[in-house]
Amino acid sequence: MKLFSRRPKTVWEIQEEQFILAINSLKTLRVTDRGGMSIDPSELREQVIQERERLKYLVRRG
Repeated sequence: MKLFSRRPKTVWEIQEEQFILAINSLKTLRVTDRGGMSIDPSELREQVIQERERLKYLVRRG
């Protein structure tokens, strides 16, 4: 019996999953029946600030 082996995820697939998780975590995201979306800008701003702080070690200051 051969076990199913899944190929490794591509960078694109990993980034897509991360993006979907981030979008799903937004509390004020609203989608209309016609596909339009809206979000409270302050929530988005807070998320950006949090992520910037969390990842600041990746940026080398010159």
